[in-house]
Amino acid sequence: MASIAVNSPSSGSNYFMKDGVASFNTNRLCSFSFESSLFGSKISTKQLTLSVNGTGTTRPKPTIYSGSGPVKASSHSFDVVIVGAGIIGLTIARQFLIGSDLSVAVVDKAVPCSGATGAGQGYIWMVNKNPGSETWELTKRSHQLWKMLAETIRDQGMDPFQVLGWKKTGSLLVGRTPGDSVVLRNRVRQLSEAGLRAEYLFSNELLSKEPAVFVGSDGGAAFAPDDCQLDAWRTVSYIEKVNRNFALEGRYAEFYHEPVTGLVRSTNTGEVEAVQTSNNTLYGKAIVVAAGCWSRSLMHDLVRGSNVKLDVLVKPRKGHLLVIENFNSLQLNHGLMEVGYVDHQNAILTSEQDDHSQTLAVSMTATMDTMGNLILGSSRQFVGFSTEISARTEK
Repeated sequence: MASIAVNSPSSGSNYFMKDGVASFNTNRLCSFSFESSLFGSKISTKQLTLSVNGTGTTRPKPTIYSGSGPVKASSHSFDVVIVGAGIIGLTIARQFLIGSDLSVAVVDKAVPCSGATGAGQGYIWMVNKNPGSETWELTKRSHQLWKMLAETIRDQGMDPFQVLGWKKTGSLLVGRTPGDSVVLRNRVRQLSEAGLRAEYLFSNELLSKEPAVFVGSDGGAAFAPDDCQLDAWRTVSYIEKVNRNFALEGRYAEFYHEPVTGLVRSTNTGEVEAVQTSNNTLYGKAIVVAAGCWSRSLMHDLVRGSNVKLDVLVKPRKGHLLVIENFNSLQLNHGLMEVGYVDHQNAILTSEQDDHSQTLAVSMTATMDTMGNLILGSSRQFVGFSTEISARTEK
């Protein structure tokens, strides 16, 4: 989850900090193409122009600091500062770098793949999404962009599987009961009406596609053949490599193992103009918070003690992930998900409170990763503030 705020000081000017003195750039016009496409140029773009005019030097403006640690003397200036080095934060950085001449800094309390990115299953699925929901268009757009990235890598003569762990596996939403079959048929109809390729599979058809999966004569599956998955570790490694090419131009920097401790705001405009970390103060015209499920708690911590009120609609979600290595007893050809998983997601999206009085139910997902390991995931029905758990087991 990412949010972006572009700060435009009332003077129309921007300064870069060095040795306590702020130097204005003269007639600096920075125009870049901010494509909602994070990966390519196949989709129409929006132009965002940052114009800076001014001469001479000046001392920094007075600032207000809100946070949990002291303000650090070491400061750096960038056009964009991104909080969070997960797959979203690094991808946003990549788009700014390849689509503009802006400078970008990425800051994280740890390193990439140390949070949800590294613990996720890498599903890029539509079969479990609800057409017309608040997240439908965003999910469809994300699906499209990842496919574009894979195509771009293939056009460059590389193998998307080797680079990203990219696999067009298709996905199966499976059920065992007559009631499940009714739900799955409705799901196929909804997805088809929304323009996606989807079909209903009877139990014998499902068995032909997945010999290791038996749901009984009353069961079936909704099949979305265009769904994909990737390996987050390979993907992050690739994106980092691309980003670091711009470090030689002085346009990219990483500040890992630097927890964000506060925000620095202008006393004149009240706008956030810098991020305070454990070691540095990072100034930026745009501050992007891409801390995933921790964005809500992070933002509340950063504005504590100020008069800023936040309504960040991001909450961590309970889940478990089991990675079984060297498992050769069965082979899965597609991504699998129990039909009840959709109900769990809907409950999470619509629930406004953490009601632990609900009956606990668990729905499973299963797939094979790029190394041939069996990946089992689960989701609980009620919403809880907790973290994802990853376990690795050798047979």
